[in-house]
Amino acid sequence: MASRRSDKAGTDLYLQLYGRPSSTAPAAPPRASAGSPLPAETSSYWKDGDRDPTKQRDIPRLFPYFYHSVLARNGKPVHGRNIMALIEYVDAMVLFQGNLWIETEVKDPRTAEVFRQRFVIPLDDYEFPEQRPDDAIDFLWAWRTTARPGLREFIDQTYTRLTSPESVLLKYGDVLPFDIWNLS
Repeated sequence: MASRRSDKAGTDLYLQLYGRPSSTAPAAPPRASAGSPLPAETSSYWKDGDRDPTKQRDIPRLFPYFYHSVLARNGKPVHGRNIMALIEYVDAMVLFQGNLWIETEVKDPRTAEVFRQRFVIPLDDYEFPEQRPDDAIDFLWAWRTTARPGLREFIDQTYTRLTSPESVLLKYGDVLPFDIWNLS
């Protein structure tokens, strides 16, 4: 098995740009019941202005550095097929989680239908397949400000899971198969 550490310090560009995701979960937003105001002392999540729907996404774009970093940390060659196989896998995770949030936690059928129409099509039929996970994250980011902490945590956990010693990617050789979501 290839080493999970880079031979040269500082060659993992995603980590240089964005740092290693935190292993601690972000603070959950305070819950307010109908008609009750939020407590005076709130988490940094609220103080940072997440209630502003115009706030730009603060999760780094996944394409291309996230995928390059995951492949390099797993000792996999960073080439087109591996990148697309990983994009397909991450896309399946983002779409699954997005559907779960929309349909079960928030129970918003109108948004669920829009999400399905826009994203639940074959990846090959999407205009820019390498961008679809980022587009789905953008959709969820804009949909509900309360989804933002969960999105941050989800991306951090996904990166940690994909680069851990138990990563599903380590089951495969130098060439990742397509449809890893259904294989694992």
